[in-house]
Amino acid sequence: MPRPERLLTVHWILRTLILLAVCFVLLALFGCAPVKQEPVTPHVVTQTVTKYVSVPDDLTTPCPIDQPKARTVAEAVRVARARKDALITCNKQLDAIRSLGK
Repeated sequence: MPRPERLLTVHWILRTLILLAVCFVLLALFGCAPVKQEPVTPHVVTQTVTKYVSVPDDLTTPCPIDQPKARTVAEAVRVARARKDALITCNKQLDAIRSLGK
C-alpha cells in the first residue's frame, strides 16, 4: 500500500496539472476572441474629364464682307458701317463659342 505522503503528493501534482490545463484552455479561448476590424472607408477620387462640345451651325456662319458698288463718299460710309456691323456680329459669335467650354 502506498504511503499517505506519497498519495498527497500525487494528488497535489494532479490538481496542479488540471489547474494548469484549465488555465491553458481558458487562455486559448480568450485568444480566439474575434478582433474588430476597422471598416474600410471609401476615399473620394476626382477625375477631370474633357468633354468636347460641338459648335452650333449659327455660330460658325461666315460674316459677310460688304464691297463698295460705286466710288462715292456715301457708298464708302455705307460699306464702313456694314463692315463694322459684320465685325460686331462676328465678335459676338466668337464670344458665344468661347462660352461653350465653360
